Amino acid sequence: MDRRHFIGTAGATLGTALVSGLIPGAASAARLQTVRVDRQPAVPLVQPEWPVPEDPNQMFFLQRSTNENTIVFAARYDAAGTLTYPDAVDIYWRRYASGGERKPLKPIERLLAFGVNISRREVAGQYNVALKPLPQLPLVLLQTAPFRAQVLGRIGDQTARIVYAYAHVDESGLLPRVTQLSIHGVLPDGAGAISEYYAVSGGEFQ
Repeated sequence: MDRRHFIGTAGATLGTALVSGLIPGAASAARLQTVRVDRQPAVPLVQPEWPVPEDPNQMFFLQRSTNENTIVFAARYDAAGTLTYPDAVDIYWRRYASGGERKPLKPIERLLAFGVNISRREVAGQYNVALKPLPQLPLVLLQTAPFRAQVLGRIGDQTARIVYAYAHVDESGLLPRVTQLSIHGVLPDGAGAISEYYAVSGGEFQ
């Protein structure tokens, strides 16, 4: 199956949503300029010394340069292994800066920063997924087997399984702001990994 038809062609849209969603209160009008797109044999780690979540049913995660605390996006299934629409995505913190415990999102985080909207697609087992800061985000949640699902998005000009995103936050000024963003994924059919690196403007907190 050609996965390219799942996702729109606006490659920067994914990055824009993650800039506004990685930090509660970040400006939703953040603008991105692609710096480079890299192909690698495996997904690189921006912070190789930081812990990487490997939770059950995990699909992708978000990191910020402020600390190693990480947001995990995991699939939620019923007893038969089918995604539990409409709450098919379980989103929570891994607080690695304080022992790695799992913590729920605060209501405002779920409402404005890290929550998702999900809608069914015409094909069974496929769902449109959008981070709440940018409802137009072209992501697809795809169930591939019982108890197995993944999220697909555009990285560069390729459709890839999203693995994680990383935002660099500049805290030197009056208001913290996102200045760089990278998005990392795995290409289908064993074709390796792909990463897109952006310079960010307009990523200030509000």
